Amino acid sequence: MSDQKDGYKLVPDADSDQEESLDDVEDGSSGSSQRLQNYPSAAQSSLKGTAVGASESVKIEWKKLTPQEQRVQVLAGRALRTLNEKAKLLITVENDSVYGAALALPQVARTAGWSLEYTSLACHSMMFLLTNLLLQGFLLYMLSKELRTLDKFGGQMHLCDFGAHSGECPEGKNCIGPGGTAYTPERLYDWKLWTTRVFVRDSFKALFPDRAEDIEEMVDPGEYGLESYYLRMICCFIFVLGLWPDLAGSWDILALLIGVPTKAEPWIMETDWEELRKRERSDDNPDDWRMDFVRFRVAGVPLHWKIINFFLILCPKMYIWILTVDIGIVFLMETSEIEDMIINCVALAFILNLDELTMSMLPNQTKAILEMLEGCPSAKPQQISLQDDFVLHEEGKRWNWFSPGFYGYIIPARLCFLLAVTAFFLGNYYLEACIRLEDGSWVSKDLHLPRSDSLPFLTFLFEPFPRLFPVDTEEEAAWKFHIAESA
Repeated sequence: MSDQKDGYKLVPDADSDQEESLDDVEDGSSGSSQRLQNYPSAAQSSLKGTAVGASESVKIEWKKLTPQEQRVQVLAGRALRTLNEKAKLLITVENDSVYGAALALPQVARTAGWSLEYTSLACHSMMFLLTNLLLQGFLLYMLSKELRTLDKFGGQMHLCDFGAHSGECPEGKNCIGPGGTAYTPERLYDWKLWTTRVFVRDSFKALFPDRAEDIEEMVDPGEYGLESYYLRMICCFIFVLGLWPDLAGSWDILALLIGVPTKAEPWIMETDWEELRKRERSDDNPDDWRMDFVRFRVAGVPLHWKIINFFLILCPKMYIWILTVDIGIVFLMETSEIEDMIINCVALAFILNLDELTMSMLPNQTKAILEMLEGCPSAKPQQISLQDDFVLHEEGKRWNWFSPGFYGYIIPARLCFLLAVTAFFLGNYYLEACIRLEDGSWVSKDLHLPRSDSLPFLTFLFEPFPRLFPVDTEEEAAWKFHIAESA
């Protein structure tokens, strides 16, 4: 076989023991057919013909390309396959989070034989993890207490969809406010302003009971309602979107616990022992040369450490995320003003960023180890030649609206997941706090004052499941939705 074809120079395949030519795509003489059948990728699953048939179809496309275009297409196929393997097969640890430090440092200390300094670094990481969990939990508890008890003592009913479509009133839905009157643009107020106006009206009625009808007619407190329904929905989605990196970090921890071997493997390795010994005898070395021969890598974890990491790191991290989403969505749904919605959807994510702030307090040695920590491959990369890369790349161009897996590629799975999470917690809010009227309006359920201003811990802990441990309230309702005669 010639070393040149149409001006194209052969490129040796680093993944194969033999040098193969892209000419084999044309004559069908290579072993690519068998390798294509074994290649575990989404692209291969869409191939319906035999590998020989694929080579025959690719042969025509190959002849149409100039030498430069041939090189570009081959490299495009290899680049995408390599990136896909790197994204799917590499197990890593967060290097900017206290969760990653608490997971990695005990394994490094175990590898080092639990020497005092390594043990202290591991203990520091676990202590700061506990500090982070306590801080996050306390902030979430106080937010939940505000929403479930303190707001109710102030007489605040749930916002639901009060005033959500005030521009369509009086014919549309959600046109009656908590005061029982119809919305108009000049009568829409936030909670603080509306309660103040109601207080003034009720004070006049208490002082001049004989003029109650005149006061009711002349003093109009307006209505409490939502300034922008659609902005509230968008802010809820932005809030969940901002929490995605933390959820991805939890997925990485789970992948590590499942993917690495369940045995005590070293997390510290040398790079070149012989070169290290030579450099030790040399006087001409830079100051930091010793670290060039040390590798920190993700490796096997003993079973008891996997169990510890699952219950002390992964479970708290995941549940804090769930609590943050649930409480944050409720907080945003109870926000009526436009500027407060925008500010709160970003500010609430600060709670989950506390782990990064806590990470800044860890010793510099811990940060350096995490930065040097290499990922661990979860599986051996598939050995495949350059011409197979080209064949798969060309087959990937053969798609239409009815191709198997087309929509799985085009529709972003992460976006769909975030939309589903947002919709779930929004639905949870409406089911817990609101009732639907016959005209389609969503109004607040009756307001019952809590018997105590404290929030039971179990009520907070099971915040996403409010019916399990509800807040103890008075039997008599302090507020009920009604429609005033004037409406």
